[in-house]
Amino acid sequence: MLHYKYLILLLSSILSFKSFANLKNVFLCYGKVPVHEIRNYTYVIVEASHYTAGEVAVLKQYNRYVICYISLGEVNKFTSFYEQAKPFVLSGKNKVWDSYYLDLEKKPLQKILLKDIKEKIQMKGFDGLFLDNIDNYGIYGTQKHLKKHLIAFIRDIKNAFPTIFLMQNAGLDLIEATHESINAIAIESIITSYSFDERKYQFRDRKEFKRKAIKIKEIEKKYNLPFIVIEYMNSDKGKNKILRKLKKFKWEIFVGQIDLQSKPTFK
Repeated sequence: MLHYKYLILLLSSILSFKSFANLKNVFLCYGKVPVHEIRNYTYVIVEASHYTAGEVAVLKQYNRYVICYISLGEVNKFTSFYEQAKPFVLSGKNKVWDSYYLDLEKKPLQKILLKDIKEKIQMKGFDGLFLDNIDNYGIYGTQKHLKKHLIAFIRDIKNAFPTIFLMQNAGLDLIEATHESINAIAIESIITSYSFDERKYQFRDRKEFKRKAIKIKEIEKKYNLPFIVIEYMNSDKGKNKILRKLKKFKWEIFVGQIDLQSKPTFK
């Protein structure tokens, strides 16, 4: 009987052990999705405000990396620290997303961001952050004059939270300066292109896709960082075409709808 009890305990331990074999690619959604529907992903990217610390713990039990969204470039009325950040925005506005550009040079704003990050990592238990709007600080970005402040701030995040998993979204021309602080790179729409004016999902020109793919492969080889490719499509036929064309690159791939407010659905 005693040996039987030990066997049961051993089997329970094995079954509860966090296994990462045969994981799916990426789950990305900024709307609220029940945690039992998010299982067996390599990367889970969600909006922190929708989940409690207990729910994050469940997500971490069944997925490899559970990270939450934060923009280092913009803020809107749905951002948790919107009221505190409002005094530290630049003139102008991103009309597509109804958001304001952050003046990352301002130290009080950096403190607001670090406080928010601390709550996400230490209080809610997320593994890391999905750093959005990094391309705003690139060569063609609205905040390119603040590039050095962004780079320094990303380093500050890594120094403050040494074990944090940082996924940089876009900003490929900044990788030379940020690669030592980040763990992965996300890139959106290398094969697809969404028209906000026409509200239409479409594919990029073949030459443009090839140019983007070559750039990614160069960075991959030079810095040995994993790439997560995020594409937007609303049809099953379009999704399958994306997966077929990207298969040879062996990147982690997510395909969903442009608003990212629910689990992807395809017709």
